[in-house]
Amino acid sequence: MKLLFKPFSLIAGLIASRLAMALFNQIWQRVDGGDLPDPDVREDPAGRAIAATVLQSAIFAATNAAVSRYGMLVFEHLFGTWPGDHKEEQKGAHA
Repeated sequence: MKLLFKPFSLIAGLIASRLAMALFNQIWQRVDGGDLPDPDVREDPAGRAIAATVLQSAIFAATNAAVSRYGMLVFEHLFGTWPGDHKEEQKGAHA
């Protein structure tokens, strides 16, 4: 079933990426109100560039985790099997 989940996961990843970018742009406009700073441009303040990168990374990670998890739930609902791992499998793999 994991092979069947791969295309499903790919589509969910694309959705997560677009959603995260839109969410980040909205939040950045509310937080800063200006253009996104470029860490490679000398005139952009380093603190502002770092803050934007940290915020962007957090939003992308959280959005990806949420979409991945709910994508797995939808897959399980549609096909009757969980496409991810189970705790028992993880314990056996590390032993």
